[in-house]
Amino acid sequence: MSNIFNMVSEETFSEKMDTQNQFLAALVSAQGGSLKPTAWSDVQAIVRAGLAPRVFAIGDQLVCNKSGVQLVWDIIGIDHDTPADPQFTHSLTLQLHDCYKDTVQFDREEAFYYCEAELPAGTYYITVGANWGTYCKLNETYMFTLTKPVPAGGQLVGFYRMPDTAPSTWKVQSYASATSTTVIEEVTVTAGSSGTSLGTLLPAGDFANNRNSLHRLAYGSNNYGESAMRQFLNSKGAAGTFWTPQTKFDRPPTWLATLPGWMNGMDEDFLAVLGKTHIVVSRNTVCDGGGSDEFDDTFFLLSRREAYTGNEVASVIEGEPYPYYSDYSDLSAAGTGNDTNRIKYRNGSAQYWWLRSPYAGNGSIVRSVGPAGLLSFSSADGSCGVAPACNII
Repeated sequence: MSNIFNMVSEETFSEKMDTQNQFLAALVSAQGGSLKPTAWSDVQAIVRAGLAPRVFAIGDQLVCNKSGVQLVWDIIGIDHDTPADPQFTHSLTLQLHDCYKDTVQFDREEAFYYCEAELPAGTYYITVGANWGTYCKLNETYMFTLTKPVPAGGQLVGFYRMPDTAPSTWKVQSYASATSTTVIEEVTVTAGSSGTSLGTLLPAGDFANNRNSLHRLAYGSNNYGESAMRQFLNSKGAAGTFWTPQTKFDRPPTWLATLPGWMNGMDEDFLAVLGKTHIVVSRNTVCDGGGSDEFDDTFFLLSRREAYTGNEVASVIEGEPYPYYSDYSDLSAAGTGNDTNRIKYRNGSAQYWWLRSPYAGNGSIVRSVGPAGLLSFSSADGSCGVAPACNII
């Protein structure tokens, strides 16, 4: 794990020609390691020429800047990933060496009920559809009274952290839409079944009838394709401008008003050499039906398999282990135990950092890596370190 190359953005015409001549010489002599790239475009040219294995090694580091913050990238794979654009065949995979300075929420706790039509003022109740944790008990009913109607397209949000917080603390908030952050009203919740039933809240949800998953109303969603995290990683937008709801239950992430998109303020010459990568992501078996989704993204989180911890679901292959993790592991085979090569820091302190894989047996828990390099998990509404990956293509 060797040198840090500081990429500069400008070259004269003669310097570019000299670089191209070095590439040609390296191709003839097979001495690619003598090349000294001085710009991101040099690195891209090396990759596209198929010379990356001769010039770089797994663990080499490259540096760019984002809004005045230096980002150090590890080379974790060479010709490992598949470019989304079929005209290209080579890739150089980079991952942030340590976590970014900000922790990021994967996905906000979601609405429990979507108002397809206006919901009049009145008393309503829900039925709990499963035993879960300390306070979530099968067939118990809870009621609340709205003094103001909720318009069509509105949401009811509440029962946050339902299995772990006493019913005496539960509230229900109403909103005019998925994008609204202005509460129409907040009302208390009590045990009982007076008024109109809004149905049963199940772990699997009843999406067609406007009832969300019990897991997701309490802790957010672990569906990577619908997550606020994925939008954050692939946006250049200013804070407050780029998040859009992906489902009728979605709620704005806690960081929306303060955190610009990941690509905002990043060196443009660095962004210019990145291409989209084809990735596979498992779906949980509780409310997403299992199987997998596929995406073509510029920035992405690693899967648990790619971080050398094995499969989340035996039938789904979420990419292959990156050599950075498999070749330099403390473990003799892919495993979930402590692995120092997986430890990442933020402000000098070892962090939990997000993976993209869901915890398959739950609708809200996301896989992460713990401070000691152990495969772990975190609720989607929590905030963990973020160490994205990308590909020079």
